[in-house]
Amino acid sequence: MRWTLLFLAASRSVALAYIWPNPQIDMLEDAYTVTAGFGSTDILAEVTPCSNPPGGTDVITIAPGRQTAAEWLRTAYHDMATHDSSTGLGGLDGSIGFETLRPENIGTAFNTTLLFFRPTASKRVSLSDLLSLGVVLAIKNCGGPSVPFRPGRVDATEAGPPGVPQPQESLDTHVAEFARQGFNATEMIALVACGHTLGGVHQVDFPSIVSGAITADNPEGVVHFDDTFDVYDNHIATQYINGSSVDPLILNSTSDAAIFGSDGNQTMLRFAQDPDFFSTRCSELLGRMLDTVPASVELGDAIEPLTVKPFEMSLFFNVTGGLQLSGNIRIFGTSAEAAAANPLDMPVTLVWKDRHGGSSSQFTTPAVSADFLAATSLFGSVQFFSFDVDLDSSLGISSFVVQWAYDTNSALTTADNGGAGFPFQDVILFQHAGSCHGAVNQNSTINVVIRNDMGAVSSAYMEYTFSSDQPGTLVFKQNTFQSVFTHTGNSTSPFYDTWSTSFVVNDGFSSVNQSIVSIDFVAVVAGTTYSSLDNPQLFTGC
Repeated sequence: MRWTLLFLAASRSVALAYIWPNPQIDMLEDAYTVTAGFGSTDILAEVTPCSNPPGGTDVITIAPGRQTAAEWLRTAYHDMATHDSSTGLGGLDGSIGFETLRPENIGTAFNTTLLFFRPTASKRVSLSDLLSLGVVLAIKNCGGPSVPFRPGRVDATEAGPPGVPQPQESLDTHVAEFARQGFNATEMIALVACGHTLGGVHQVDFPSIVSGAITADNPEGVVHFDDTFDVYDNHIATQYINGSSVDPLILNSTSDAAIFGSDGNQTMLRFAQDPDFFSTRCSELLGRMLDTVPASVELGDAIEPLTVKPFEMSLFFNVTGGLQLSGNIRIFGTSAEAAAANPLDMPVTLVWKDRHGGSSSQFTTPAVSADFLAATSLFGSVQFFSFDVDLDSSLGISSFVVQWAYDTNSALTTADNGGAGFPFQDVILFQHAGSCHGAVNQNSTINVVIRNDMGAVSSAYMEYTFSSDQPGTLVFKQNTFQSVFTHTGNSTSPFYDTWSTSFVVNDGFSSVNQSIVSIDFVAVVAGTTYSSLDNPQLFTGC
């Protein structure tokens, strides 16, 4: 899914709080907040219900009995396990893609997981961030705790060092491996329990631990860790303590048994006695696991859903040559009032300023709900409201606020994006007319319009990014190039001129996934830089 972010790049600086737009966070916040329905990604569907096996359109052979949620969690841990806390090297960075042939990474779960997430990765959103987000959503969807999600991971370009704990290793080796990763012996016990409340051991991968489990309905011979493998709960601990465990790493291996008992069962006993403590402790430790990244990487603050956020905003010429602004407003809340609200009864209004910062009673339009806008969230209540309004192209737009309430009897709240309004630029705009998408190694053409009443255009160019295969991993490489716009003449509006460029997707790369192309536009006008980021992909052939 792509959307257009139009903003005045020159006027913005990095802020501590998440202020829209933020190209590095916007898509991740959307995926975290809206988990089903309009505006959602397909992440949650892959782990719904919690027992769901892999089934995405870009995965390898699927076998019933597998569990996607458990496989994502296992992939994240194995990816993180390369971390060395003494050197700061390794961590959750997508290097697992280069490491799947190692004996410590046996099984198809890793490549299946990478194949699911890789179509969504981009130059702004790393696969390792998507994997971390997937774990957070899977655990919550399986009935587990909310795990903080901090964005900013950077994908590795090579394998990390080996060192994932293996079932046949000694307790001392396990303690040393977890210590290298940054977890002490007590945290090791808890983290293993927090990971083994989902999923199980596959006979096809560990025939010395599991045998006789392969059937037509369970072709990989999966034997679960506990009796509620598809619920994130403390049964891994309660069954261990009361002697009814079905965990193959307890019954047929010394791995979990040795780890769980290494502190005299103190941790597991408390987990068994206090499910709330189990939930809280797992949230903390899994959060630390996901945040274990190379020392060179600085993660952002944990994402919290914005109360009011624009979504899929666009500004373009209509058939009469005037400007048309369209898009959606998302409203999120966690209160009882939010849960009880009927979106059809919620007043939501967009109020904008013209390109000079001027206001008018005419600069307003309602945003309305509709059945197709229905959406849900794991973390609260979410509603969408759409709008479509014509603007005076001579006046344009510079920013807007949203006035809204949960019902018509309540006072309106003004959402102003931290005080300055939601910025929106009208200087460089994508034009569908004349733009087209060529095949690999053939020209694609992009047309934009740039305002002609603001001064000289000293620079205008497009940055396009496409994904290509890279040796040794299923994770795509992101390739970014620039293409300069050339002035081609007037447009249908006296306030804009048309500019055009052509580009070729491939440029010598042997294998290109051309469905994943992101396009940014940049214009420097009278010394000020204006940007239009993540523009819609082209679907019209040349």
